[in-house]
Amino acid sequence: MKMFKTQLTIGLNDKLTEKQEVKTSDAKMIISDTLLKEFGLFAFTMFTCEGVYTMASTGNTVFENSIRVEIATEDAIDTPSICESLKSKLNQESIMVEFEIKEVDFL
Repeated sequence: MKMFKTQLTIGLNDKLTEKQEVKTSDAKMIISDTLLKEFGLFAFTMFTCEGVYTMASTGNTVFENSIRVEIATEDAIDTPSICESLKSKLNQESIMVEFEIKEVDFL
């Protein structure tokens, strides 16, 4: 079945201190609660990973723990609102978003 696949990559370094201020386990709970309770999604996959990012505000390059979230839905989701909510809760400068329409099956 054709589905909308949205992938978010969320760095965990605070945009002001440029250090990780929220534990990875706490960030996972914030992300989960936001997606499930605030935006009504029913399922997604999370991966922990590492990223490298050049801060738009300072030009500093940071290495940071990150969380990649893959979401497959029958209808498009409100990605801008989700990102704004997560950016606020995790004090992020930006969230990387990838979007595509994929053939997805659950076997």
